[in-house]
Amino acid sequence: MNSLIKDPDVVRLTSPGGASAVVLHHGAHLASWQSAKGTENIYLSERADFSPGSAVRGGVPICFPQFSILGDLPLHGFFRNKAWTLVAGGTDAATVARLRLTDTAETRAIWPHSFEAELQVTLGEDSIEIALSATNTGSSAFSFTAALHTYFRVNAIEDVTITGLRNLRYLDKVVDNAVHTDTDERLRIDRPLDRVYYNAAGDRTLEEKGRKLLISAQGMPDTVVWNPDEERCATIADLPDDAWRHFVCIEAAVVEHPISIAPGETWRGVQRVTEV
Repeated sequence: MNSLIKDPDVVRLTSPGGASAVVLHHGAHLASWQSAKGTENIYLSERADFSPGSAVRGGVPICFPQFSILGDLPLHGFFRNKAWTLVAGGTDAATVARLRLTDTAETRAIWPHSFEAELQVTLGEDSIEIALSATNTGSSAFSFTAALHTYFRVNAIEDVTITGLRNLRYLDKVVDNAVHTDTDERLRIDRPLDRVYYNAAGDRTLEEKGRKLLISAQGMPDTVVWNPDEERCATIADLPDDAWRHFVCIEAAVVEHPISIAPGETWRGVQRVTEV
């Protein structure tokens, strides 16, 4: 298990070939994923706060039912801050874990809707799949935005390129908060980046000196790319000053067009990552 994980309440997954993953009950938060090759692919901050109600820095926080500040809720909603219940997995040699969260008086006080959410993590020898579902258990429809806020660990950000974004429209939240079209075949992380790519059909590829991760999504049409760069990183209390050199966030998301689900309906969004 990643030595940075300070929360004892975790679910461990292992594959026959030696791949592993760790999921926290806190936020149903994927905190570690190593393929059978032994490479840690998930960044977790050395300063992450695992205390109840906190937002763990790094891993894969769940942003729901609000992405960023697109609404009246706290930043990124509340799913990432709550304790989830394990409903499947947690046994020796398990490769699947499923955790559940339902509404409470506390959640209804800030978001007046009834729901049942599940997060399923499926571990392969060279892959990990994260599937988030939400069922409307109330009597009226509700809408949401969401993201699987994945922090990918890298050795040196200057060696990283991302492909699969060319010709896509994106909201640039750093430069002018306007919408542009990406013309680069390969996106390099050589400046502060906070972009929401709209209707990002197809796969993304994260490459770094021979290492390659293929990232795909279903049910989450947008892609967020974020790296704070040096100056912004120094202002984030739960990140070391040099952390920006060792991660990039590539997130399956629902941002441009919020999703509405009627009573009794279920939505499902999936992000799958394969080491190739």
